[in-house]
Amino acid sequence: MASSLTAGVIGATGYTGVALLEVLVRHPDVELTFATTRQGQLAGTYVHAFHPNLLGVTGLKFTLYDPANEALASSNEKLLAEARETDVVFLCLPSGASLDAVKQLHGRRVRIIDTSPDFRLRNPEAYKQYYGRDHSLPELLQGFVYGLPELHREELKKARYAACPGCNATAMILAAYPLTKLEGLEGSRFFFDIMVGSSEAGAEPTRSSHHAERSGVTRPYSIKDHRHLAEVRQELQLPAANVTATMFSVDMIRGVECIGHVLPARLVEEKELWKVYRTVYGDEPFIRIRAKRQPGPGSLPDAKYVRGSNYCDVGFFLDEERGSIGILSALDNMLKGDVGNAVQAMNLMFGLDETTRLKDLVPSYLLG
Repeated sequence: MASSLTAGVIGATGYTGVALLEVLVRHPDVELTFATTRQGQLAGTYVHAFHPNLLGVTGLKFTLYDPANEALASSNEKLLAEARETDVVFLCLPSGASLDAVKQLHGRRVRIIDTSPDFRLRNPEAYKQYYGRDHSLPELLQGFVYGLPELHREELKKARYAACPGCNATAMILAAYPLTKLEGLEGSRFFFDIMVGSSEAGAEPTRSSHHAERSGVTRPYSIKDHRHLAEVRQELQLPAANVTATMFSVDMIRGVECIGHVLPARLVEEKELWKVYRTVYGDEPFIRIRAKRQPGPGSLPDAKYVRGSNYCDVGFFLDEERGSIGILSALDNMLKGDVGNAVQAMNLMFGLDETTRLKDLVPSYLLG
């Protein structure tokens, strides 16, 4: 393998795009060759003109790419020709927009890592149910590995295509995954409350994401069937009736805080929980277990202590009186909930140490 991988980012003006650039520009094994935009006025301008935090960090310029604009057919094809000869392309596009790029790139030498929801679900009927439209490339769904290394590390090492999970799905899956390794818990029921920051709504402002509308609130939304639940049900192999979640917008910019209440199919002892969480996550480089009995900062997962990093903190507690289990997780939605998984997947796909560049991202105590 070459000492330097060539990589490109399609969709580099959104929050996912800039978070990915922040990681890749200092990845020791990656040479960034292009970053695209649909905004004509940005074509040929320095990336740092739009992302001021990257001034002095990269001299990369934006390339125009917009498959929906027929007037750009020639420049679009030029970009695609370059992408086909690149080692890996990251797609940081809205739901539905990755389909055209994948259609043009699959079957070539380039490997694809998609951060959108377009290839996360293996069942096209589930995609139609949760996204309200038929999948235009159902024959490719099985070719994408779900890009959560803690569950699919060995598959990612052999993969050509990866579909990175949603941030809320990541939080729920990692909180609950060890319980799926305990015998006799089939039929358990999971109820999640998910608190999310404003960056999860993306860079395009809406009334609900506008600061004046959401500052100082704890506002429930998607109270019955959030799209990310489809991923949770798929990855944990849970019946639809056995897992539900309610999302809450809270007054923070970055972060996901997940609290799950589990009604187990049998009584579980606390020592079982410690054993299974340590067994499943003991060697994971980006999972930290926080399940201390004493109160205070750091005793349980807290979004404050993972921001700016690729860590997901998980925890649990047992309510002996009621026989229920509490499970918790916290992560930075821009990193472990998004591009951190993407870069971790890339490292695995190309035989690199999967922690490369990501271990540099130490949680920042006063960030956000």
